[in-house]
Amino acid sequence: MEKKLSTSVKEFITPHLLTIAGDKTLHDAASLMSSINIGSLVVEEDHHPVGIVTERDIINAIAADIDLDATLVGETMKKKLIAIESTLPVQEALLIMSKENIRHLLVQEHGRYIGMFSFKNFLDLERLRIGIM
Repeated sequence: MEKKLSTSVKEFITPHLLTIAGDKTLHDAASLMSSINIGSLVVEEDHHPVGIVTERDIINAIAADIDLDATLVGETMKKKLIAIESTLPVQEALLIMSKENIRHLLVQEHGRYIGMFSFKNFLDLERLRIGIM
């Protein structure tokens, strides 16, 4: 069966939210992202998402000569988190990402976060669609 942009994002999410506490360092975040081969972590406080830190944030910090061991994730995270329903078609998720100039969307189902949809997930869909995955 050919996967299309009308397919729901649920089929292509990274399941479970991969998280880090805001009081951890950027070095901690970079190490965790590297160890599990991901590009972002949801920042949590009291078990609630409050922001996101991405590999791009780490690169920007390095370029700005910021000490990754002395800078907390909570100081550099992006606070703009957008959540979508798991049933949303991929095409609509991509439109939101483009409009908001973001690469990651939290995915929820029945009011509970179940994972993350990222631009990488879309690329996986495209590779599957054209038969190279």
